[in-house]
This record gives sequence, structure tokens and C-alpha cells, in this order.
Amino acid sequence: MTAERLARPAARNELSEFVRYCREKASPEELGINPGPRRRTKGLRREEVATLAGVGITWYTWFEQGRDIQVSDDFLSRLVRGLRLDRAEQEHLYALAGRSPRRSQMPVSEVPPGLSIMINALPDPAYILDRRWDVLAFNHAAAELFPTFNEENPNILRVVFLSDSYRKSVRDWQSTARLMFLKARHDYLTGGAGPILRRLLDEVVDAVPIARSWWGDPEIVRIGDTRKELYLARTGWTTYQLSVLVYEDRPEIRIIVYSAG
Repeated sequence: MTAERLARPAARNELSEFVRYCREKASPEELGINPGPRRRTKGLRREEVATLAGVGITWYTWFEQGRDIQVSDDFLSRLVRGLRLDRAEQEHLYALAGRSPRRSQMPVSEVPPGLSIMINALPDPAYILDRRWDVLAFNHAAAELFPTFNEENPNILRVVFLSDSYRKSVRDWQSTARLMFLKARHDYLTGGAGPILRRLLDEVVDAVPIARSWWGDPEIVRIGDTRKELYLARTGWTTYQLSVLVYEDRPEIRIIVYSAG
């Protein structure tokens, strides 16, 4: 078991604030804890989390207050199990504690030929992303839905945040943009804090001031299936189900397919 001191105050504060957020949204009933008739605490009490994590209440209180104390991998593991954190929350917890697996960011390379053939055979809009959110390949239907894909070196973050045409073509742009930002932030924090993705996020924050507040948003969102309503002159407003597929041989590659209906 390894233990390290969280030396940077900012890191300690972000970690403690996130754990407090997880504690307050946890359900006592789902964790087998009787809330009692006079419970006023939102979520779990500190002493209940301390018990679940196998530490003393004083130590846990210091931890949640962001004090300069030793935090072990074993404690983080017990915290994950005790609070029943999902995969995205686990990854975020370890990233804030400086313990997330550091997967190197893959260099830009050619898309496997089989994937290009596959998306070009699809009637639905489909494109391929890497961990920098660069659009590596796309089919004709995706180009019709996102005309900016035809520009040099398209990146989906730039499309969503910097394209006026995209803002006009998506229902509730701010909600869509916020979720996109949180997903990209999650990729950045859990994927090795790559400088290219960080520069893109900084570019977004500079161009869209409201995005600055989203960086500290406690909600954790990882890239995955979702729904989106987009406007196309030929068809009008259409609701799409977005399916996100990962290529097993190169997990940094994601295939995004938009199915209408």
C-alpha cells in the first residue's frame, strides 16, 4: 500500500470538494444505512463515510477539510467501494488524487482501413475521433450534418464551441456544450493530462466565458451514448441517438454514429 501527501492546496481542495459532493449525493438506504425519522444531513454523514472507508472520523474530517495528510491507494479503493462510485467517478477521484493510470496520448495516425470502409457504408452520420477530439474520418452523411468537417483538421470541440452554424443547428446549445465540455475535461484528467487537449480546453474557455465555470462543475460525465436534436434544412429538426463505439485494438479511437429517431 502506498501513501502520498497531497501537497498542493488546490489539489487537496478539489479532491475534498469532490468527495464531499459524492457523500452528499449518496443514498443511505441504498448503502444499507437506516436514515431514521429525524435525519437532516444531505446524503451520508461524515462518520458514516469514515466507517465505510475504514478510517477514524477525525482523520476523515481532516481529509474532507483538505488538510495536508497522507492519502493511500487502499483508502481510495475503500472509498470507491463504500460510496459505490461509478466508473467515471472512480477515474475522476483517482485523477484528482494524482493516482489515475497515465495512458499516453497516442500520436495522430491513419485510421484503420476497415473502420473507414465501415463508416462510409453506413447511411447514418458517422465519424471517428481520437482522444484529442480530432475528427479523423467521417462519411458523407456526417459532412452534410456538420459542414465544418470539410475544413482543414476538424476538431469536434472547435465545431461545438466556435462554429456559429453549429450553435444555430442544435437544440439547447448551452446544455449540449456543457456536457461536451465535461466529457472533454474527463478525458483530459483521466487520460494523462495531455498538453494538446489542455490547450483546446483553454481555447474554449477563452472563447466562451461561461465554460470557465464548467471546469469546476462537480458533475462527472464521460464520453458515451446520448441523444441530441439537430436541424438540417433538408429534414428539419431531427432527434438523434448517438452511439459511441471503441475500437478494441486502439482504444483511443471512438466511432460516433448518429441514428435518427
